[in-house]
Amino acid sequence: MVENPQTADIGDAGKTVYAFPGRSLLDRREAARYLGITPFRLRMLEVGHCGPVALDRGRYRVDALDVYRTELFLRAELSPDEATRRAERALRNVSDEDAPLDPFVNMATLHDLLDVGIFICGRAAIFCGLLVIVLSHTPLSRVLTHVIK
Repeated sequence: MVENPQTADIGDAGKTVYAFPGRSLLDRREAARYLGITPFRLRMLEVGHCGPVALDRGRYRVDALDVYRTELFLRAELSPDEATRRAERALRNVSDEDAPLDPFVNMATLHDLLDVGIFICGRAAIFCGLLVIVLSHTPLSRVLTHVIK
C-alpha cells in the first residue's frame, strides 16, 4: 500500500482530477459518429431532451451513449447483444469521417424526435385554441374582425 504524501496541514489548496479508465469523452461530432447519426440530429435530440445524457453541452460519455443505444434496442424489443456488437463496431468508426450511418439508430431517433415534436405542437395547438376561445368572447374580437375585413 502506498501512503499519500499529502498531509492534513495542506488542506484543500490544490484540487486533483482523477481520470477514470474507460470513461472517455466524445464531442458532439464524435458522439454522432459513434451512434451512427448526424451531428445535427444529435443536437436536436439534446434540445428535445430525448437523446443520450450529455455530461456537458456537446460532450458525451461513451458509456452514456452505450446506455442510450441499448435503450433504443430494448424499446424495439431487439437483443441488447446487437447493441453491444454495434457499439464495438462504432468505436472503430469514431475517428473515421466517412463512417456509415446506422439505419436502426436513425429510425429510432427520428421516432423520438417526432414524439417530442408532436407533444410540443399539440400543446401549442391547445394554447392557441384556448386563446381563440377567450378572445372570441371579448370586445377585442369585434375590433379584430373589423380590422381583418
